[in-house]
Formats: sequence, structure tokens, C-alpha cells
Amino acid sequence: MILSAGVLPLLLAATALATQQPAPAPPDRVAPVARRIAATAELAAQEYRIGVVDGRVVAKGEVEEAALFLQEARRSIALLPHDVGRPAGSDIDAMLRMVANTAPPDSLDARVRSLSGGLAERLGITLDELPAQTPSLARGAEVYQANCAGCHGAVGRGDGPEAAGLDPPPATLADGAALGGVSPLDYFRRISIGTAGTAMPAFEGRLPAEDRWAVALYASVLRLPAPRGEVPSSLRSFATTGTMTDDAVLHAVGVSDPSAPGALGRVAAVRTFHAEAGAASAEVFAEVRRQLDSAFVLARVGAPGGGACGTRRGGGPGWAGGWGAHGRSTRT
Repeated sequence: MILSAGVLPLLLAATALATQQPAPAPPDRVAPVARRIAATAELAAQEYRIGVVDGRVVAKGEVEEAALFLQEARRSIALLPHDVGRPAGSDIDAMLRMVANTAPPDSLDARVRSLSGGLAERLGITLDELPAQTPSLARGAEVYQANCAGCHGAVGRGDGPEAAGLDPPPATLADGAALGGVSPLDYFRRISIGTAGTAMPAFEGRLPAEDRWAVALYASVLRLPAPRGEVPSSLRSFATTGTMTDDAVLHAVGVSDPSAPGALGRVAAVRTFHAEAGAASAEVFAEVRRQLDSAFVLARVGAPGGGACGTRRGGGPGWAGGWGAHGRSTRT
């Protein structure tokens, strides 16, 4: 199936935008630009995989969002040195053609890996820079309430005071089953980049990386119960676990069934582990849960909620989606 009425015009728009080239970035900004391009392409692939199943478009909106992400990445290519930007641009142009022609998601993933590998090799950089220490959940709670609760709700149920004006509504971040394939790095990317044409802004220029990592981790544990069990030594570094999905964490601790009793508690223990404490930070996590419960009670009795995350009425989802459930997109 070819989306001639949807994605193809976006592809043509991307070609036109490519001619509107910004000035090249100064040398000290090239690496951040490359990281943003790679992350944006990765988000496009995630959206596309939800939108295309068995050669058929099952969620047109997700496919169109994939094209929008790729357009954004294509615009940024002009900021790279020519010898780096030319092959990267070829990769992204190929991805746009794949999206327009409903190529298999695996082929798009392979092209994203080619893009990322080429950028990392040519520039001699690491694309994903994760903090060595586990981000602060307490700080994450503060950032979330100030910037995200307006759309996603005080406890992540998608029922914030700004949610009523959004179509589709913001994600329910407390849905553990639907978000098992998402990592804190995925949250960080989406928080940083946002989504063009939707109500989800890019927080890259609004919040420092430390705060974006804190709220990314915080959002990733809203769906989890209290920590349970020991954390293996191999999973005590956030630089390792920050790239792992919940499913990958469970596999690493020897749990094959995510619905098994205590399974998600094992994930929570890994997510909230603080190396300096030498054990899962159950006290910190419990305090966060108490704050969430208190905030939910206040919301139910009509107390003011948190701030909006760049909401514009009728402008689209709160946080850019890509984590689907039951055949329809779950937006975050």
C-alpha cells in the first residue's frame, strides 16, 4: 500500500525543505547536531513500526509522524560538514522513500543503523551519552509536575487539566503492559526532540540534560510497583540499564513472563538503583509513590494541577507517541 494522499506529499515537502539550508554549525556544535539527527531517525523508525504491520498500514497517523521525524532530520543535515552530511542525507532520503512506499519496518531499522553508524564513525563520537549515575527521582518528580502534569496528569493517567483539548488524548504513562518495550533513553529522546506539528514541544532548549534525564526516568517508573528483589551487579549502572527496555531487564534477571508475580517489581528495583547506596533505593521510590498518591487525591478534590507541556488546543498529542497498545497509538 502506498500512502499517496498522506505520506507522499510529506516526502515532496521534505525535498523542498532540503533546499532551505541553514548555515553549517560551528565545530563545537556538530556532535550535538549529529546526535539529534540520529535520535530523530530512531524515533521515526519506532513510529513506523507501529504504523506498518505485515506490509499494510494499520496506523496512518504513526506513518505520517515517522515522515515528519525524517523531515526534521533531513533539515538538520545542512548543519553537518559536507563529507558527513552527504552520506547521511542519502540515508534519510532513502528512508523517506521507504516510508512513502510502505517498506518493511526491518528495512527502515537497518537504514537507521547505517545512518547512526556512519555519523558515529565519521565524527568519532558516541551518539547516546547516558549519565553514569542514576538520575534523581525527586528532581524528576519536580520537573514532571512543572512541565508534564498539565497534559499527562499528576500521576501519569493522561487526565491533566489541559488534556481535554487534545485529540488524541495524552498517553497513560501508568500502562505497564503497553510500555514494556520502552527504555528511559526512548523517553529522553522524545522529551528532548518533541514532535513537529503536535502539542509536544522539544525540551532540549528548555531544560538541561540533567533535568531531562531525571524526568525521563521518573516517567518510566510511573507504571511500576515498589522495587522488589536484588539487583545483579551487571545491572547496577544506569549507563547500561538506561538503554534497556523493561522486557530486556526482565530477560537479564531471568524472568520470562512480565505478568508473573513480582516481575515488574524486579524492573523497578533496577530502574531505581543508586550505585552510591549499594542497593535499590526503595525509600526514594516509596516517597515518590507517596507524592503521586497525594497528588492524585488533590487532583480528585479539585486542587490545581501541574503545568502544561507546551499544549495548544486541538493541536495534537501531548508527548509524541510511538508506544501502541491494542492496535491504536498510545501517545507520550
